[in-house]
Amino acid sequence: MAFTERRKHPRHACGLAVEVQPAGETSTLSGYLADICLGGCYISTMSPLPPGVPVVVSFGANGEHAVITGKTITSMPGSGMGIEFTNPAKEITRRIQELIEQINQEDANLAI
Repeated sequence: MAFTERRKHPRHACGLAVEVQPAGETSTLSGYLADICLGGCYISTMSPLPPGVPVVVSFGANGEHAVITGKTITSMPGSGMGIEFTNPAKEITRRIQELIEQINQEDANLAI
């Protein structure tokens, strides 16, 4: 059986600290942004939320802070969870694109 790629956007590896807050909850989960794209991200955490939970993802990069709404799509206990962004605003999409460009630039500098 052949693997079919379902992602609309290429993923970019990163290692930023991130907090995830389930919608309507006051508590947060900490983890690391393992990869990101314009449509979602994968968060490494030991205790991921189950699929289908609406969440708010919060992280900072380059002195800027991003807060993005999403929902959990995959959950792998002991590993992490996949998040699909839900209607990110144009400003958030711009910040995600800038982060991806920075990651690509850092990768290019490491290759030199």
